[in-house]
Amino acid sequence: MFEFKFADKLQIEQLLPDIFRILHSNMSIIAPTNNSYEDDFEIWSSHIIPAMQKEQRQIILMYVDNKLVGYFQYYINGDTNSLMMEEIQIKKAFQGTGLFSEFYNWLIKSLPKNIMYVEAYVNKKNLKSQSILKHFGLVEIGENKNGNSFYFKGAYVNLLNKYS
Repeated sequence: MFEFKFADKLQIEQLLPDIFRILHSNMSIIAPTNNSYEDDFEIWSSHIIPAMQKEQRQIILMYVDNKLVGYFQYYINGDTNSLMMEEIQIKKAFQGTGLFSEFYNWLIKSLPKNIMYVEAYVNKKNLKSQSILKHFGLVEIGENKNGNSFYFKGAYVNLLNKYS
């Protein structure tokens, strides 16, 4: 029922409208920007396209019955042996269906074996994501430069123990 695939970086521009639709539907409620949908898409696209040029950054697409229902964007920092969880978005209709747990069970098998730490930034208004990170064993240890997100960090082994 659930299927997970790495996004083809050569096709990323074609995927962006579908990915952004999921992101916008979730985050416009939690942290509205007061921009138009089109302006938000242009701003987001202008950042994501160059970001995806880095080999260490990946997007994994989540499908249910061949329909895109979510995605996960991450970055592997080889210098610190860290997994930076940059973005996970799942359509509301598929939250609470077991997709999240199935995804993490799959993800653990796909990541390098030398990861020591997990890191993430989460919007201060996104209480659900904060509680998930705490459930993963991450601890809030700071915030981003503009102060609108908390910075979390924890041991990768905690994630491994939950999903392997």
